[in-house]
Amino acid sequence: MCLSVSFSVVVPVDPVVAHVGSTVILSCWISPPEDAEALEIRWYRQDQFNSPVLLYNQGKIQDIQECFRNRTSLSPRLDQSGGLKDGDVSLRLEKLTFQDEGPFHCDVSGGSSYGSEIVDLKITERSSFSDQSDSSSPWKALFLTFLICALLGLVLFILYKYRERMKGRKSAEENCEEETMEKLTKRVVEDVNIEELRKHAVEITIDREHSHPDLTVSKDCKMMRDSPDYNHTGDGFPYELCAFGAQRFTSGRHYWEVELARENTPPKHYWLIGVVKDGNYHLKDRSALTPSSGYWFLCSDGPHGFHTNTDQSIIFSLTPRPEQLGVLLDYDDGLLSFYNVKESKHLLTISSRFSGSVVPLFNPGVGDWSTLIILDCPKPVESAADSSGNSKPDELTVEISGNPNPDKSAVKFSANPNPVSESDVESSQPLLSNNCSDA
Repeated sequence: MCLSVSFSVVVPVDPVVAHVGSTVILSCWISPPEDAEALEIRWYRQDQFNSPVLLYNQGKIQDIQECFRNRTSLSPRLDQSGGLKDGDVSLRLEKLTFQDEGPFHCDVSGGSSYGSEIVDLKITERSSFSDQSDSSSPWKALFLTFLICALLGLVLFILYKYRERMKGRKSAEENCEEETMEKLTKRVVEDVNIEELRKHAVEITIDREHSHPDLTVSKDCKMMRDSPDYNHTGDGFPYELCAFGAQRFTSGRHYWEVELARENTPPKHYWLIGVVKDGNYHLKDRSALTPSSGYWFLCSDGPHGFHTNTDQSIIFSLTPRPEQLGVLLDYDDGLLSFYNVKESKHLLTISSRFSGSVVPLFNPGVGDWSTLIILDCPKPVESAADSSGNSKPDELTVEISGNPNPDKSAVKFSANPNPVSESDVESSQPLLSNNCSDA
């Protein structure tokens, strides 16, 4: 006997979406509504008609597929639904897994009536957000609101404390800068003992390999100046035009002298002398040349005066302008001192902390007639006055970090450097090692 269709089976048009572990209702109902308790209701997966997910017949559930046992049943799709008596044959699935994803067939038959439709089920990952959104408990919503407010309050408190801390730090830095400027303004230049300084003299030569290609360096690697072909396009000091010493220092005291004026020529107005951390061979703009980056120097920038490369730039004047500059590196105590050799005066000391190898740093600047020359210091000569002891004058110290006590054992010194011929100057060429040769 053929079955006729006296009712139709209705399901949702769109797929049903649920996350792993949740419970879902696959809605299915008869239209027009009629009592379905006497009908056969078969829910099954694709090509599994004889192994139904759930089979209802003769007023009770007859069979449930093993993998759906204890987690499936017939359930009204809505609270106001009358269930089977109103033709609601919806399927309830609990503890969903990814294996549950796919089409579910809903077949309803009885007497001469038959209908069938498919419900598509999509399974997604479980998320904490969706779990929270599924919860309708008022206390959970209240707790979540309280937690968000507490976090916002904590963030605002941290921002407030950070602003207060930055204000305090800025005030301290301003006070420190004012104290440093006051020291420079009230600069007291004292006599020093050149013979004492020269006890720590070392021979310094230029490392051709790492020096700027637009520098002209002598054969003995002692004299340097800007090349005639060098075209300085910037407005400020040419910080990139640097030469580096071939000698590396990791401890002890080391002293060298630099001549900044030749006979019958005015002193150089543009130069930069100091030390640099070994390996920092590529100098760029002024803002990158800080002690924290491994640069310590004194710079003469013509009419713009003298300045050190402290984090807060300090500009001052020196009268008379140095014609011969002495440099003392005290690695262990973290001190870099500068001296006017001709006047036998201490100029200033930069206080910092060195790490790793440091090398001498030179820059002849541009626009001067004079050449920058590294001198060979004469051996110190002891005198009766020197051996009887000398007073220890106060020194000007520009502190960058820490608070070391600079060495103050200096009284007076004089200089008699060996002259170097200008004809020894030639274009700088890279060598295979850091040592200079006359070849």
